[in-house]
Amino acid sequence: MTKTSTPSVDALSDVDDAQFRNVVGHFASGVTVITTLVDGKLFGTTASAVSSLSMDPPMMLVCLNRTSSSHDAVVSAGHYGINILAAEQDHLASHFGRKSDDKFAAVPHTISSRGIPLIDGALATIECRVEETATGGTHTIFIGRVLAADARDGEPLAYYRGKFGRLERAREKSAYAGTRDWVLRRRTPLGAALDVTTIADELRLEPELVHNALITLSSESLVGRTDAGDFTPTPLTADAVDDIYDGRAAIETGVVETYLASMSDEQFAALQALGEEVDATTELAQEDLDRFLDQNLEYHAQLVDLAGSAQLSDSYRRMNVSTIWRETFDAEDWSVRLEDNRLQSITAAVANRDVEAAKLAIRSQTELIKIGAKAMIAANGGAV
Repeated sequence: MTKTSTPSVDALSDVDDAQFRNVVGHFASGVTVITTLVDGKLFGTTASAVSSLSMDPPMMLVCLNRTSSSHDAVVSAGHYGINILAAEQDHLASHFGRKSDDKFAAVPHTISSRGIPLIDGALATIECRVEETATGGTHTIFIGRVLAADARDGEPLAYYRGKFGRLERAREKSAYAGTRDWVLRRRTPLGAALDVTTIADELRLEPELVHNALITLSSESLVGRTDAGDFTPTPLTADAVDDIYDGRAAIETGVVETYLASMSDEQFAALQALGEEVDATTELAQEDLDRFLDQNLEYHAQLVDLAGSAQLSDSYRRMNVSTIWRETFDAEDWSVRLEDNRLQSITAAVANRDVEAAKLAIRSQTELIKIGAKAMIAANGGAV
């Protein structure tokens, strides 16, 4: 009789971080913001590792990374709120996922009778008292006794493969984002045909989702079609820079013209803090480039968010082509242009609720960005 050995558990645990992240990302979940209050300061962080644990007594489970300031705040407070986000609150998922000194400055909220901050407009809220904790890897598991719960009608915000969206559109949004990133990172070189099957296999998506994403990207002039019907990446040229940045400026100034007067002090405080953080950057190391470009985009996007239109905000963000800049130019290229990228003039005009001055400042900065972008494109042969 042949004797077979049983492999050890450790021998079977051969999953790297990238593979694990990709596989777990296929589990669609809701999106929450975990909130608490300590010594008058509000804390909040985006979390998807949330689950009901028991019905009798009612208990909820929340997992928070121990490096998060919200984690320490929950430990100190001994209670937390679970804010289940609605489909139209995707901007809050990103907002609370970033580090900031005052995440609530521009976010409407209410402090409950139990001293727990709750986000206005959330699909549901659950207030919990910490009963037990456990440790799992980099996270602490907080098991909370439910003290109060409330809900309203609406659609939930979903999280799927690293993207937020409506439940029925989560896969389409994920496919669009992944395919767009593929195109802008020039993983298929300029002049070559984009192979739907290759992209679908690499992103682990259905080919029809990738095909539909490429059709959308062609409508945005990021992808072209050959006479044979193949999709190809569209080169970014000086003319394309004019189209993209003039379009963004048109959206931003249009929103400012209509909505600046009604901007709240809390919304301005959040914008000012972000602008000061961007302007504080005096030189860039390569590892800082992503953060700088993301913060710069978010500053302008926060102005567009004043319109309260998810569709308009989404359209503005989809005009962002910073991925090309990340892949084509290094931090040194950007460092020499930091002085032209200051946001003080926009912030000052917004502080005074001066519509014309704000519009002028936005257009002026847009022109400076275009000059810099065109110079870098020219240095790379006229197209990137």
